[in-house]
Amino acid sequence: MEIKDLVYVIIAILIAVVIFQVFMWLLPIIVIILIAFFIYVYLSGRNNY
Repeated sequence: MEIKDLVYVIIAILIAVVIFQVFMWLLPIIVIILIAFFIYVYLSGRNNY
């Protein structure tokens, strides 16, 4: 394994860790937004009938 390959592997691991951290930070926000949207649609649909 050359030094260049080792550097590419390290960079790939660092990028994967950063993407994973961002995803774990965004996931609760996305879930909360989806739940709020479904509650809003349910409540607004119930008031129309």
